[in-house]
Amino acid sequence: MNITDYRPLKETKSHFDSDFLYNTYPCSIPLDFTEVPLHWHNEMELIYIKKGCMIVSVDLEYSVVNAGDIVVVMPGHIHSIIQNESDSCEYENILFNLDMLVSRQCDYDTVSFFNGISGFKGYCPPVISKTVPHYSDLIHYIDEADNICKYFPDGYRLKIRACLFNFFFELNAHFYTHTDMPVHLSDDKMDKLKLVLNYIEKNFARTISIEEIAQWCHFSQSHFMKFFKNCTGTSFITYLNDYRLIIAARILKTTTQPVIIVASDCGFDNISYFNRKFKEKYGVSPREFRK
Repeated sequence: MNITDYRPLKETKSHFDSDFLYNTYPCSIPLDFTEVPLHWHNEMELIYIKKGCMIVSVDLEYSVVNAGDIVVVMPGHIHSIIQNESDSCEYENILFNLDMLVSRQCDYDTVSFFNGISGFKGYCPPVISKTVPHYSDLIHYIDEADNICKYFPDGYRLKIRACLFNFFFELNAHFYTHTDMPVHLSDDKMDKLKLVLNYIEKNFARTISIEEIAQWCHFSQSHFMKFFKNCTGTSFITYLNDYRLIIAARILKTTTQPVIIVASDCGFDNISYFNRKFKEKYGVSPREFRK
């Protein structure tokens, strides 16, 4: 299971069109999951808060977001989602590839703008609140695209593209600046962290030692442990265990696999250790969590 699989547990209707690079997923915290750990992808992502509140991070900057807020995650940026204490939250996750808006026949300004977004040039505030000026101009086009996605009428792809072009026009006019974005980590450190996150995603199901991951990063073990703690605020082992537990919780809710198999598939060789860590995180045993 991929940690970036946003499909909610009880969602039966597919929002994915394999021929069209625009996907929407209604999600709920904690019903579907309590968190999505640090990750990144090449698609652009919009997180539209419908009800309640939660915590999001973009490039390791954490914010509490509320109903109406929209989180703008540019391609390639590290981000995460976390439940805010015991609060619930309903939100829409919108993922799309910028390639759907750019063709070889596009004018120079259009190509330059989207290449700038993909190339980390310029800055857009990650959280746009409904209280800021021009919010209504921006969100109008997301609401319009959402409405089209309820029915998928003939020509819906044209309409969604039109909505996205209008969305980016408003974003560029009122929110996006062509100055460098605030830096929390240097580009080199951010790139290295992204590689580590990818490595975890691909290898979490097996044993990963500090020696292995440090060697893979061309760091000494002590340098790697300090680097990871400075970037994420937690140790590598703690982060890895937490990542595995999040995957395990998702599998427990979506399959009938025996707990011992789930534990093993998520990198826990010792079932007692898995049960103890799971209860520490979720307050109940894996079997109780599944009920």
